[in-house]
Amino acid sequence: MRARTLAAVLVVLAMGCGVEPEPADRRAAELVLVGDGELWDVDVAAQRATHVRAPELSPGDPPRRVLRRGDRFVFWGYATYAAERIGAPLERIAGDSWFFIPSAHADRVWITVLDRSTPATRNGLEAVREITAEGAVEVADAKPPGGDWPQGAVVSGLLFHRDGAWVVWDPRTGQVIRRLELGRPFLGPTYGDVIASCADEPCVELWLTDARTGRRRIAQAPPGKAFELSGAAFSPDGRRLAAQIHDAGAPPSEAPADLALVDVRALSTRLVPASTVAPGYVLTAWSSAGDQVFITGGERFERRTILAYRLGDASARALDVHVGDFYDMAAR
Repeated sequence: MRARTLAAVLVVLAMGCGVEPEPADRRAAELVLVGDGELWDVDVAAQRATHVRAPELSPGDPPRRVLRRGDRFVFWGYATYAAERIGAPLERIAGDSWFFIPSAHADRVWITVLDRSTPATRNGLEAVREITAEGAVEVADAKPPGGDWPQGAVVSGLLFHRDGAWVVWDPRTGQVIRRLELGRPFLGPTYGDVIASCADEPCVELWLTDARTGRRRIAQAPPGKAFELSGAAFSPDGRRLAAQIHDAGAPPSEAPADLALVDVRALSTRLVPASTVAPGYVLTAWSSAGDQVFITGGERFERRTILAYRLGDASARALDVHVGDFYDMAAR
């Protein structure tokens, strides 16, 4: 009894001193790296990579090959697949999908259906559909404007670049509900109704735009630096944006990149020490707990670097794992 009482007192004292006990149900961070017909499941704490053959994961160039949606991973392979446990058989959740993009809802994706009457030089779309990671339909098939490809999703609708302007289109009504000024015609990630984009190239000015109101907030890159948003990611709570940052005078495809964390509320940018990766496939991903962020870089047929950074640490650290060629990354 005295031992149990002493342990309880020590916990109370520790909490009183600002030390929070680790949540008992926190899951160890996991990375999933997807290549052609194969993937690697990385246990971050153990720094162990398990190679998995997955013939369903076809070669191609979709916007995304893997996403974490809720407690599952969603995969692309000219159909849409999902799995909760890596190594288990992949479950086909949509057989007619051309590609998918993340939904504004954390457990869903938007899949696209190819209009096979359009030429290969066009590849227009017949429909878009929102489904859960289990395959349940949340928004039924709707024909996108002009058969165009959606470039992102917000709570208000889907984002399209049409006639030199950005529009928000509501798939439930089939109507364009808003026009937005979002800078150059390539978007970064979204969170809720917030859209990350760049004013111009090089991206020294990061725009955060509210799709409902059009209100824009601006975060500046550090002097001499520029953002690249193609592999950027919002944290699970939307409070931070992780993006690669490089020398403004060099093309992103040729410049080494560092991990930058943008505080969405304060609009401040911090470079993470020891987070430099080689140019090439530079990607970022957040753990589902939001306490770790990962960045990777490097070209095909070369050694790929994977770095992990836990919020509050002094610097990033390299994961001592060996993997093959991969082209997309998700974390849990």
